[in-house]
Amino acid sequence: MKKMFRIAYAGAALCAALSTAALAADFTQSADRLHELGLFQGTENGYELDRAPTRAEAAAMLTRLLGKESEAKSLTYSAPFTDLQNWEKPYVQYLYENGLTTGATATTYEPEAPLTANMYAAFLLRALGYSDTAGDFTYRGASDYAEELGVYDETIVDAGHFLRDHVAAASYTALAAQPKGSEKTLLRTLTEQGAVDKTAAEPYLAQFAVYQEYREATAGMDDLKALEVTHTLTGSISASWENREKDKLFDLTSAETLKLDRVSPVLLSERTVTMRAPDGTEKTFIAESYTADGMRYVSQNGVKARTAQTAEQMHALTGSYARVPAALVENIAKSGNGGYVITYNKAGLNRLDGALGAAADAVGRLGDMTIYSVFVKHNVSGGRIVSQGTTVEFDGGTVAGTLFSEMELVAVDDKVVLTPPENLSQYPLAK
Repeated sequence: MKKMFRIAYAGAALCAALSTAALAADFTQSADRLHELGLFQGTENGYELDRAPTRAEAAAMLTRLLGKESEAKSLTYSAPFTDLQNWEKPYVQYLYENGLTTGATATTYEPEAPLTANMYAAFLLRALGYSDTAGDFTYRGASDYAEELGVYDETIVDAGHFLRDHVAAASYTALAAQPKGSEKTLLRTLTEQGAVDKTAAEPYLAQFAVYQEYREATAGMDDLKALEVTHTLTGSISASWENREKDKLFDLTSAETLKLDRVSPVLLSERTVTMRAPDGTEKTFIAESYTADGMRYVSQNGVKARTAQTAEQMHALTGSYARVPAALVENIAKSGNGGYVITYNKAGLNRLDGALGAAADAVGRLGDMTIYSVFVKHNVSGGRIVSQGTTVEFDGGTVAGTLFSEMELVAVDDKVVLTPPENLSQYPLAK
């Protein structure tokens, strides 16, 4: 019986996970695609996506994204940096000749120094034709400007723990972006220059063309300072225990209002979850959560608690109603009435897997959650995503189900009234 209740609580937790699922992902698929295009190389140990990138690796990546690798390899090294290995010299020479790097000091490049997210943002912006020396962006604000252009996104780049994994994701996303002053994507530009094989690029060129339309059609999302969204979740949950076959445990319905101040950021959620068993009995949970200043305050059926939130977790909580980065897209297609249907790739599925796993762990170990199908439909009007529908199928061994999520934008900016709960200091710290 206790396990039955734990499973029931997991159902409620899954609602929260699906409405705020923006956790870390594994971008091996982005690395694979870049490798197919000749733009990303591994080492003798493979891609090594779980380690920090170096400044030398970034120089090589930038040169390839500029379509200049062949030209770089034909250059005679004359740059003043004395700390480079032979394989690093062509790439640094090209960047130095073209004013894209000045090194770490007058005589050193520091090729093995770790690369930061902001450094790589600057490199990608330069690959897209933007210049910090010409005033397009400031070096210190490179990450912010890359985010404005859709090249960086909090769901694909962890600035505090920047890895080769994030280099792959951001580089692949940059291929779907348009260089400064161009109506073509970076990948099409590289293909026309002969830097990328046309046959290898063809599948991505068609998808990126639709993706760019989607980005342009939803450009107004970037300007929103606050938004209010209604969220309805329905589905059926099946469960098994003690080696029995899965039986339908309950139908689930969740009605939620999400209010988000994107500037602060602050998130307020009010949710009612009802689980109905096959025999007609019901269990209802009423939950309110408030997230601000590095803390999340939760009240569920009157039981209150607070937990600390990292910056990354804060970003995750605020990323549930937003455009999908190219690095998470398996396929995108236009639908009727200005809509776009997006199928998540492996990285997107892994991201939601993490959210479901976290939800399950919060109420007791119920088995490894695996999402094997996610479809998202964004209905677009006036430059905004006016509604978002998501279908998710998952299986955790003990718990399985299909959930249908519908979110609708009901208010923006000064029309959003976000009032924090009272007496937040009385919420005990969760153990």
